[in-house]
Amino acid sequence: MDSDKKLDFLMSQNEGQFLGFKSSVSTGLDREMVAFANSGGGSILIGVDNNRNVIGVSDASTQISRLESIARNCDPSVIISVDVHGRDNSDIIMVEIPEGADRPYSCSSGFYLRSGASTQKMKRDEIIEFLYSTGQVKYEEKLCTSFRYPRDFDGDTFRQFLVMANISPSELSTEDMLLNLGVAIKKGDELIFNNAGVLFFAREPVRFLRHAVVDCVLFSGADRVDILDRKELKGSLIENVKQALIFLNQHLSVKYKIDGLIRKEILEIPEDALREAVMNAVTHRDYHFDTASISVDIYRDRIEISDPGSLPPGMRMEDLGTKSVRRNGLIGDMFHRVGEVEKVGSGIGRMKNAMSKAGLPNPEFNITSFFTITFCRAGTSTTEVTTEVTTEVATEVTTEVRKLLEACNVPRSPKEILAVLGLSNREHMRKAYVRPALEAGWLAMTIPDKPRSSKQRYVTTAVGKKMLEGLKDGQAVNTG
Repeated sequence: MDSDKKLDFLMSQNEGQFLGFKSSVSTGLDREMVAFANSGGGSILIGVDNNRNVIGVSDASTQISRLESIARNCDPSVIISVDVHGRDNSDIIMVEIPEGADRPYSCSSGFYLRSGASTQKMKRDEIIEFLYSTGQVKYEEKLCTSFRYPRDFDGDTFRQFLVMANISPSELSTEDMLLNLGVAIKKGDELIFNNAGVLFFAREPVRFLRHAVVDCVLFSGADRVDILDRKELKGSLIENVKQALIFLNQHLSVKYKIDGLIRKEILEIPEDALREAVMNAVTHRDYHFDTASISVDIYRDRIEISDPGSLPPGMRMEDLGTKSVRRNGLIGDMFHRVGEVEKVGSGIGRMKNAMSKAGLPNPEFNITSFFTITFCRAGTSTTEVTTEVTTEVATEVTTEVRKLLEACNVPRSPKEILAVLGLSNREHMRKAYVRPALEAGWLAMTIPDKPRSSKQRYVTTAVGKKMLEGLKDGQAVNTG
């Protein structure tokens, strides 16, 4: 659209989020400029009143000089483009202001945002929120003054990190290594951790950052109604990723491929794809958003891995898989050191490749105030074992069934079995693990006619023990 046609279009509109009218170049125009620069850009027509009547300006060249001076005096300077148009024998100045690349912008009287047809001054908390939302202040780099080193520092976790990252302590002290990693600063004799340091190396990260939780939930159906199992992960970032994958492995179906004497476990959703999704949530979530946590939800028909925060500033939906804009560069660097994250940001591509190799559809990406990755599940979930699939499940020894049989070398109650398997829902345990083992003949009830008796115990049969011995020898066992 050329400049004249754009002016005609703007003159037909009312003042709004992206359009303002000014009778003259007057005091307060700097507030309008920074408001538009902070809020997505817009246009100001000078020489037009609020009713869209053309008043015009005199000596347009002098007024343009004043406009450019006002824009330069904003902090930082606001970029503007100016055109003069003749209408009704008068001059109208059209000022176009793009969304600023160096937000937030301020003028002598403060910081402003455009809200509908009005310009609003930001309050202190709004300025802070704006700084975080535009990436000008990094949450991960904010100092955590309530953390005390070495009292709250987890030395074991730090040593494990050094091993994973192939970092030799050499002659550096622990404090020097923490400083070099960028997770702490020195103030006098005191070592002050930033939020990234707390997330990786605190004894109890949630004591300082209460939202640093990964909430893992197994639902019985396709809705958020009946919960079969749930775990809130409150450890370090690395430990939370590890435990989230363990939770997924525990509750997803596993198939086995026998090649000679070698048995390969094949998870229904490739673990590489799941790992990338969990890593994406942990490294890209908006940690400033402290009223929600990362969620790993398993439904009958899908898996959803979701983290608070939309795309990072500068990232668009069409950029996924081709462009990398990291919201949390320091957290990403820490995971890169232990080999979990590629700096080029190719996680989305690796996720899709893993699904493609497995002959499965690509994950779906949904972006609102949360970033959600959805994997479709094929077939019947092991959380709803039916007679039709019981034999298949029973003849394929999952890690949980193996734990069950090993534990039941001595009679165990349902409560004891729940503890061994790390589950909380008895019905899920019975359907997914106990019943398949019973039907395969690997497990027996001590009171055969009273499966729900409070005195009921389960014990591994001779067939079950033989099967376990075969697994220890690395052989496939024929239970027929």
